[in-house]
Order: sequence, then C-alpha cells, then structure tokens
Amino acid sequence: MNPWISLPALVPFGFTVFNALAWRPPRAGARPAGRISALVPARNEARNIDACLAALVATDVDEIVVLDDASTDETPLRVLAWAARDPRVRLLRGSGPPPGWLGKPAACEALLRGSRGDWVLFVDADVRVEPDALRHLGRIAADLVSAVPRQDVECLAERLVIPLLDLTYMSWLLLPAIRWSRNPAVIAACGQFVFARRAAIEALGGFGCVRHEVVDDIAFARAARRAGLRVDFIDGTGLARCRMYGSTREVIDGFSKNLYPGIGASPLALGVVLALYTTTLLLPWLALPWVPGAFFGVVANLLQRVVLAVRFRHRPLDILLHPFAILAFIVIALRSAWWSWSGSATWRGRPVST
Repeated sequence: MNPWISLPALVPFGFTVFNALAWRPPRAGARPAGRISALVPARNEARNIDACLAALVATDVDEIVVLDDASTDETPLRVLAWAARDPRVRLLRGSGPPPGWLGKPAACEALLRGSRGDWVLFVDADVRVEPDALRHLGRIAADLVSAVPRQDVECLAERLVIPLLDLTYMSWLLLPAIRWSRNPAVIAACGQFVFARRAAIEALGGFGCVRHEVVDDIAFARAARRAGLRVDFIDGTGLARCRMYGSTREVIDGFSKNLYPGIGASPLALGVVLALYTTTLLLPWLALPWVPGAFFGVVANLLQRVVLAVRFRHRPLDILLHPFAILAFIVIALRSAWWSWSGSATWRGRPVST
C-alpha cells in the first residue's frame, strides 16, 4: 500500500482541526469605550464605496473618514453624497503617496492624522462591516487586532484561490498562540479589517515604519509586536464580509502583488513554501494513479477542506477543486516572484515599489 506518501498531508489537516476547535470568533459584549473612527482608504472604488459606507453608517462608529487617493472615477462624488446624508461621513482628498511611500501605508497615515477617534477601525472599501461588529471587539485585550472577514466569491478564479487564504492561516500556524506570544515571528494579520488604539499606533510613529512595505499589514503587526504592544489576530467571519477581487485578472494580479513579498521576498522561503504545498496538498493527488497508499493523503486533504468549508462557509462543491487550487497557487507564487525580481509589479496603475 505504501501509505508513507500520505503522512505529510496529516500535518496541515491536524493544524486545521486544532485551529477550528481552539481559534474561536470573539463573543459579543460591550462596545469599546471611547470614540471610534472608521477609516477607509479608497482609490478608484466607485463600484464598492456605496456598499462599504452603507454598512458603516449602520454601525455606531462616531465618525467615518474616507481618503480619496487621487481617484479618476466617481469615488469622491459618491462619498460627498453620503456626507450630505450623514454628518459622521467626511472626505479627505489625497494626491498620491509622497516619495518613498507606497499607496496603502500613505493613505492610512493620512487617515490617522485626519481623524479624531480614541480607536481607529481601518477597513478596505470592499469590506462590508456587520452592524454589531463593534460589540464583538470590546472583549479583546489588545492594542492592535486584525480580523479575517468572510470572503465572498463568484467567478471560478475566486472560488479556486480565495479559500486558500483560510487554508493557509489554518494549516501552518497555531492561531491561538498569536494572542499570547511576544515573538515577532509568531504573527499573522489581515489588512482588510484592523482595529487599534490610536495611542498605540502613534507610539509606533504611525505608518512610517511600513511606508515601503507591499504586505504592510503583517509588517505593521510585527512592528507593533517588537515595540511591546499587544497584538491579536481573530476570526472575523461574523464581523464583516469582503469580496476582494471582481475578476480573474484581479485575482491573479492581486495575489501576484502580495504572495512573494508576504513570505519575505526570499528565494529560499519560496522554495520551502512550494515544497510544503506540493508534498502535503498536491502530491497525494498526483501519485494516486500509481501509489494506492496516496488515497489516505487525498482523504486527509478532502477532510481538511470539509472542516474549512463548515467553519468559513465555503461552497461545498468547491472542495473538489482542491488540486486545481493548489496548482493555481503554485503558478501565482512563481509569477509573484517574477514580478518582484523584475520590478514589474503594478496595482491600481501604480508601481509596487518605492
């Protein structure tokens, strides 16, 4: 039977089962004390900004500030229309990142300086915050917390690739350890939904510490951990939902922008990641026609995807797309490395480098 080929698949399966049991969503409680500012960086987000603001005005945040990051579409006009209806909504106008800064950190810095809350909630324009989200944050004893919203998917590329975010978090980290660890290496973050004490961010000197970071969310969480701040990473399935990308091209380009920098922009790290994903999540499928023992690895992969589908509400039929999803991941990882090596990465019409 030669079942040895299936043993590596048990590692991510075991991590996933543990995290599904031990990494629980926050319970509802009291709203955090003090003023809360919801901050939205927006560049050419006309298709998203109305739904984003409609969700935010349904919460009890004290102010909602949107930075128009030199948009060329109707984003600022739509924000101004909301500001006319709700006095909590304000528009800041940006002119693009200054020299040495990338767009997202520069936008977050401008939003921080242009807001007044004791707490700041950064959300991307494609995020839809649930009305009671703030009541789930009052129990969290952290200076900086990021949450993974529920990910909505529609096209085939989204259905293949987006669930791999949950798979990645759950397969290789002991997620409850992020809450109590003080090691900057034991970290995870999601920039789609970040809640923090203003004083904590100002103690770091704002977003200048990550001004040139492509994957700014992880870099910022790591900087906060190094500074002795309390950092947490939570399941945000009940806090917000997000559709990250709207087309196959956006899926491929978005992950190509982030994947290689996200693993440290290291050829060695890339080799390790590709080896891990291949041996644990793909090899049993490739070997099955010739090695009967690979069947157990295939079953472990499928059961892992079932656990993820139940926990994060993935489409059940998409479980069967698993080997194609891993192949897509490998191709995108190689493309991401090429983008970084060649300096050809762009996003929203801007180069992804300083």
